[in-house]
Amino acid sequence: MVCSSTRPHSYAWWLVLGLVGLDCFSTLGYLPTIAAEGAAERAPLAAVAVSLLILFAALPVYLYVIGRSPHGRGATGLLEKHLSGWSGKLFILLLLGFVATDFVMTRTLSTADASTHLLANPYAESGVKWLLDCKDAVHFALPFWLQGEGTDRFFAWWNEQLMVTVILMVLGFALYFFLLRSFTRSFLWAAAVIVAVFLLVNGMVIGSCLVYLARHPQYMTNWIELIGFASLNQSPLDLFLDFVGLAIKSLPALALGLSGFELSMTVAPLVRGWPGDDPEQPRGRIRNMRKLLIVTAIFMSVLVPTSVASVKFLVPPAKLEAGGIARHRALAYLAHGGTLQPPGRRFGTDMPSEESKAFEAPFREDEEMLPPPKENPNKEDGEQPEEKAAPTQKMAPARGADLNPLFGPAFGTLYDVSAALILFLAGASVTISLRDLLPQYLARYGMEMHWAQRIGVLLHLFNVIVLLVVLAFHASVSQQQGAYATSVLVLLAGAALAALIDLRTRWRRYFFRPLVTAPLVLVCMIFLLMATGVCYDNPAGLVIALLFVFVLFISAGISRWMRSTELRYYGFAFADEGSAIRWEQIRRLEFQVLVPHRPDDRTLAEKEAEIRAQHRLGPDVPIIFIEAELGDPSDFQHQPLMQIVQEDGREIIRVS
Repeated sequence: MVCSSTRPHSYAWWLVLGLVGLDCFSTLGYLPTIAAEGAAERAPLAAVAVSLLILFAALPVYLYVIGRSPHGRGATGLLEKHLSGWSGKLFILLLLGFVATDFVMTRTLSTADASTHLLANPYAESGVKWLLDCKDAVHFALPFWLQGEGTDRFFAWWNEQLMVTVILMVLGFALYFFLLRSFTRSFLWAAAVIVAVFLLVNGMVIGSCLVYLARHPQYMTNWIELIGFASLNQSPLDLFLDFVGLAIKSLPALALGLSGFELSMTVAPLVRGWPGDDPEQPRGRIRNMRKLLIVTAIFMSVLVPTSVASVKFLVPPAKLEAGGIARHRALAYLAHGGTLQPPGRRFGTDMPSEESKAFEAPFREDEEMLPPPKENPNKEDGEQPEEKAAPTQKMAPARGADLNPLFGPAFGTLYDVSAALILFLAGASVTISLRDLLPQYLARYGMEMHWAQRIGVLLHLFNVIVLLVVLAFHASVSQQQGAYATSVLVLLAGAALAALIDLRTRWRRYFFRPLVTAPLVLVCMIFLLMATGVCYDNPAGLVIALLFVFVLFISAGISRWMRSTELRYYGFAFADEGSAIRWEQIRRLEFQVLVPHRPDDRTLAEKEAEIRAQHRLGPDVPIIFIEAELGDPSDFQHQPLMQIVQEDGREIIRVS
């Protein structure tokens, strides 16, 4: 039950969309590079497949989940209704471990990419030089006995990427601590403005790229030939099957395009519903949250494939490699007016075929492109061409300014600032909801967290973990992407499983139930297979999640043992209003006779006579029988359900 005294302030759904957009849309900063690196020439296909998964898999699942769990707990809250016992608790605990991993990796990877955008900006060179000079000054200022090879390696390990990321992390700690203490509407407006500016500049970059590609169809025709779709001997069915096969093989590389859905569930209490909403089932809030999810999904389903295609077609592959200026900031590279990939056979591969090597010289950015030979416009039909063509002037390779005259250092800096801000604030939605949601979960597992909530221990604990993860991965976006993708896919599979279990419980018709649940089974299997593939290649996400589970399990076990003698329950819940009224009357009786009763062969009249004889109770003293039914022993805190009924003229209190 939602307590009105602790209910947070609510806001319009389109304003909360800015908060959700910090998590979802920020992936555009690094996703195109990850896609181009992981899926190679199949990246556009994988991006289209991800868009289809967003619209027809993730979105329907979470539209259902928010309708059944509208209080910010998401899929884990829905699963709690159906999974009982210790096995259910362990499964929920495992999902909570992946939720924590998702939150931590959102913060660490996004902040690392924010520093990547800042460091690559030409106007930041002086600041980077000052930072490196400060590091060298500290290094040389150490006493002689601290100098040595180990010290040199330590300071060399702290490169500019790691230093800027740690600085941004510390600033983020202060910001989130302030938000938890005084969250206001102003922050929502700030988030909405940042997201709007980021979407605007991305729309300009991606839109300009699409117009340029439409004017140069060679990119598309060469790509189709490269991936083998240009064969005239294939039937449409074979082409479609090849398309699906290539897309499925490349899906894990773009798993991060599906991120943000589970974390968006945590902001549900912030969404304003209708004035007369039922606190248990707020239909207005559910409807507005569904609007928010639909708008988010539409944006992502459009931006993911268009951004990946723009980067894969137009950014030179060498720029996306390790150490390349466009790595994990490919759209920013285009916004700065970087050199474009020529529309030749070199597209899509860093290793040209032998045929390409024989007919094409390697392309370098410092070289000028020769245009194709032009025919003599004055030549008559049948006339032989001249033996010697006039020398043609060399043409410089196309640059970002050819996409849009606005692209250059100024516009690129605007892009970098907007990208750094949205990446810096990614994870804010979970941080804001952390104070209210996590203690509710942990209290049911035996951990009393009200003291931690008051002094901000949870926030400080997560900040320490975030900082340790940044140091462990050396603030590298590439090293963190596997762990992030694993947590995202596991949570998506968990949401599909929660919807499947809930639907099977509610839909009792034998004939129609398989028709309704079969798509959910398929969606769950797809996400599980993708998670398995990502985890096989990079088990870091599984390791981090299991560490969270281990810490929570040990802490909960110790807390339950220390508090095992406490009387702990939320109070009684009543089956009907009559039971609540009668219980208040019983409480006010001067002399109460409550007798435990276990149903057996004897009647209530026989048991009442026996009790009166043993305890010498007169006929004017009412005897009330109590029947208790054991519920889930794994629940640490309970709210027993009470019902007071009449049977054979005698009152029975049934507690379950």
